[in-house]
Amino acid sequence: MAEEKETLGENLQDGLTKAEQFFEDNQKGVLIGGGIIGLIVVAVVYALVYWLPQENLKAQKAVYMAEFAFAKDSFNLALNGNAAYKGFSDVANKYSWTKTGNLANYYAGICCLNLKKYDDAIKYLDKFSTSDAIIGALKLSTTGDAYSEQGKMDEAIKYYVKAADFSENDNYTPYFLFKTGMAYEKQKKNADAKKLYERIRDQYPMSDEGRDIEKYIARVSQ
Repeated sequence: MAEEKETLGENLQDGLTKAEQFFEDNQKGVLIGGGIIGLIVVAVVYALVYWLPQENLKAQKAVYMAEFAFAKDSFNLALNGNAAYKGFSDVANKYSWTKTGNLANYYAGICCLNLKKYDDAIKYLDKFSTSDAIIGALKLSTTGDAYSEQGKMDEAIKYYVKAADFSENDNYTPYFLFKTGMAYEKQKKNADAKKLYERIRDQYPMSDEGRDIEKYIARVSQ
């Protein structure tokens, strides 16, 4: 045991000596490297504490009229803005690093969907990210709608399934399952649709879809 302690002590001393020698041999490089790291840390702190909040505040002010137009179903105006104020597209591009800029992608996607610009809708929705259980599922469902409107039912179904699985919710999950079932019906895949309708009946009988699901089960059972 004494020999082990002595060996350990020698190893530690040897390591410290080598470290000291390395610093002496490379003092200038180490100091420069430390200075660069310090500058990076300062820049990151500045961006998180000051710059991003200020940019987000600018984005909130810029997007105000687009939100007003969106509430009035003026989707073209909400998306593109006019000479007086910016639309969701401009805010999403100019303030992409901010929370408001990120959310502007979601609204821009919905605007494009209503304007029948389905590829653009998918593009904006793909750029939008969120951890919110409801908004995240709605994003996936809306992306599915864009594919469905283009007749790309396999892609639509894929996103409807993702929406249903995104988070368990008694209000939204049966709705997404129902949309998936309807998409299967368009493909004449009645057996697949029936499984989803029966799942709604069994797991979500009190939902809006569940209360009326028997007629859909009957339809695909013929």
